Amino acid sequence: MRKILAFVAVILFSNTMVFADQGLLPALYDVTGVATDDVLNVREKASSASPIINTLAPNQRNVEVVDISNDGRWGLVGFPEGSGWVSMRYMARQPDQNPRYLPRPLNCSGTEPFWGLRIGNQTAQFEIMGNPALTFTPVWEDIPIGMQAVSYAVKMQGSNEDITAIISRNQCSDGMSESVYGFGIDLIISGQSGNQYYTGCCSLN
Repeated sequence: MRKILAFVAVILFSNTMVFADQGLLPALYDVTGVATDDVLNVREKASSASPIINTLAPNQRNVEVVDISNDGRWGLVGFPEGSGWVSMRYMARQPDQNPRYLPRPLNCSGTEPFWGLRIGNQTAQFEIMGNPALTFTPVWEDIPIGMQAVSYAVKMQGSNEDITAIISRNQCSDGMSESVYGFGIDLIISGQSGNQYYTGCCSLN
């Protein structure tokens, strides 16, 4: 009897984690329910009385929501040089976003020096401003054992260098603008010249 109860407890716990994972942010949403001759306002704060600082098209797709207000009515979205809040009444979460796997494509960047990393389905491109882009192949990724998919470890191999990255679901700032990102990244590039450590932010867009 104890074995049966223990088994049931494990199943219930696993299902709870799966359902919790489905609501993880950031995630991609589409604008819905807005008239074709109208726009969805992006406001400075999570309030209909707050100033409008940007707009989204009525058919806008692939909008990255990085946070939701405590009452669930507003979602925080980023845009070039800024971020703001949209009414979640007009946002539909895209299906088939399995948080157990690192979302792709994922665009990461950092400063001092300016660098960029784009992780695709088959390859990844790393580039430092002023230098040729390097191509890497993802060979392994995983989430913390027994935990929700709030962070990912990724290993990528190149012709002369390798990348090890930890990508976490948390709000991140590039330190140069008011844009908000949904992922933070720490990566180490290892090669014949030694190890180089970079830190930055990532976006689903």
